[in-house]
Amino acid sequence: MSQFQTKRVPVIIASTLKPIMDVRAFGKLALSLGETNTYSLFIIGFSPKRPISIPGFRFFSSMSHFDSRLDRVMAQFRFLFRLLQVRPKLLICCTYELLPIASFLKPIIEYKLVYDVQENYVLNLGLNPNLLEKKSKKAGNLIQKAESVSGIDLFLFAEKCYAYEMPEKKPYLIFENKFAGELKEQKPIQLKSKSAIRFCITGTITPAFGTWDVVEWFREIVKTFPKAELIIAGHCPLISFHEKLEKAANETPNLSLQISPIPVDHDKLMTIFSSSDFALLPYQNHEAIRGKMPTKLFECAALGIPVLISPNPIWEGFLADFRGGFAIDFLNLSKATQQLETALAHTFFTSAPSENILWKTERTHFQQAIQDLLS
Repeated sequence: MSQFQTKRVPVIIASTLKPIMDVRAFGKLALSLGETNTYSLFIIGFSPKRPISIPGFRFFSSMSHFDSRLDRVMAQFRFLFRLLQVRPKLLICCTYELLPIASFLKPIIEYKLVYDVQENYVLNLGLNPNLLEKKSKKAGNLIQKAESVSGIDLFLFAEKCYAYEMPEKKPYLIFENKFAGELKEQKPIQLKSKSAIRFCITGTITPAFGTWDVVEWFREIVKTFPKAELIIAGHCPLISFHEKLEKAANETPNLSLQISPIPVDHDKLMTIFSSSDFALLPYQNHEAIRGKMPTKLFECAALGIPVLISPNPIWEGFLADFRGGFAIDFLNLSKATQQLETALAHTFFTSAPSENILWKTERTHFQQAIQDLLS
């Protein structure tokens, strides 16, 4: 650990299943703190390979086998060991399952404890179609118990809606998943005359996020637009759904898959974004989804990529200022082509998005919040 100056404040940012180079934990929180030259930063996260080395950061793997129960249990012991080894002054936990150990060791090591609430994990249980009610209730109780531990000094909310979904979590600050880069200079986009339209859906590939709805929707689209393409790319955690998608790809013209049972590198997904005419956000109208602002909305807005979204007043309001997308009903297959043609008649990005969609507008507030917490 000689790469760090001893006078710097040691900070651990830890998760279990999130990638070690996670776009939020590392790309936003860690890099923002690193800019201050005040902290020694230690990052713990999922990594199937030996973590790379970056000056100013130390990386530790929480686990390397995504579906291994034993590795997930061992991740707890690895976390405990790193806490005792580093003895941080600040610990940011990015998952609930690390909170019990974090709470237990807090009075011993004497650090400030921050919980970065990236998901409403209890509500998310309803998104898993394979989870039986009895198991769902048991899992929900375990999550609530873990999140109710003593000693959490500050909650960071990745979504505004968490303030009313989880009112017991106080004190809190809201830091949305805004885009970490800069706005791309963008001219108005017209796609009306284009026949070889490329669509993509990326991220977590599950039925609740509308992936299968898009497959059936696309099957209707190619009847009128035979040159259209659909790329489905990302992390597909359900084996049965993975197999279902592979069968669909074999049967559906111009449907290609780039899916994996483990998290996919974010840069790879961004490359797919950038080569597409439309990014698709066909999320279902679920309690765990409807109040959130998907990260992809910020990314597409900043990069000038039109989006087709499921009807949602929050998302539609966000896109309206710069005409960044269009709402369609992916479930209404009889009007699939008609709705797409209506979308194609629009001119997108008639004005530039506000810089408020960028993480840099949050960075100073986050840095100040951590400074205040440690003072």
